[in-house]
Amino acid sequence: MLTTAITDRLANIDGRFGADYINLKSDQEFFFGNCNIFSGSGAIMLMALVECLRAVSTGELDEKKSFNLIHEDYKNEDEPSYGVLKYLHEGIELTVSDLYNLVATVSDNVAFNVLTDILGIDKINDTFHSLGYTDMCLNRKINDYEKMDEGIENYISIRETATVFHRIYKGQLISESVSNKLLSLLKQHQRTSMIPYIFKETVPIAHITGFDENVIIDGGIVLTENPFILVMAAQDTDIRKAQTIMRDITQICYLNTR
Repeated sequence: MLTTAITDRLANIDGRFGADYINLKSDQEFFFGNCNIFSGSGAIMLMALVECLRAVSTGELDEKKSFNLIHEDYKNEDEPSYGVLKYLHEGIELTVSDLYNLVATVSDNVAFNVLTDILGIDKINDTFHSLGYTDMCLNRKINDYEKMDEGIENYISIRETATVFHRIYKGQLISESVSNKLLSLLKQHQRTSMIPYIFKETVPIAHITGFDENVIIDGGIVLTENPFILVMAAQDTDIRKAQTIMRDITQICYLNTR
């Protein structure tokens, strides 16, 4: 029933689409669509969050470490930016915990870029490779237009992201304490136009989103009485139509677990 309903819903979509579903009661996993790897968009921030909390948990990084924001290093006056830091005054004092909270809750682009400089792109990728993830890759900061013009992109795997959430749910990503911290942070994510949309804020959902000109990603843990994981992405298609399909698939998955 689940596979038929979702396959039917995807029958007429153009472009690239992928969805990975895990029933957390049975651990059954299903993948739907025609694509697994997508341009990372804002969802790539999950990689920095994992590495940041890993480094904090081992004492390699002090979450209370503070510094003053220098806008000229991170601000592009000509482009809009998700989040708030771009619009705050020069020299504002921030801590590492301020940065990862802004990344987790509002997908703050500037906070992500600053955090990426602190952590190091190579270290973020090394941690994910050590965890067994080979398709997800951080190659540049958000809105790095010079690298974008060179065709350098970040990449998210729908199936690997679902596995990250699965390990978070089981308390097995890095450690139980890191997993619990990630779960708590991502339940506060405030962009709710896709997976959380059908629940009208009545169900806790630990998730992360990504929007770009031609890609949309949403994925996380839907903490109903019968919880499940759902990660979806669409690219090179009608984004508004893809959002509607993602909401429909969320509804199908929810009904399947009731």
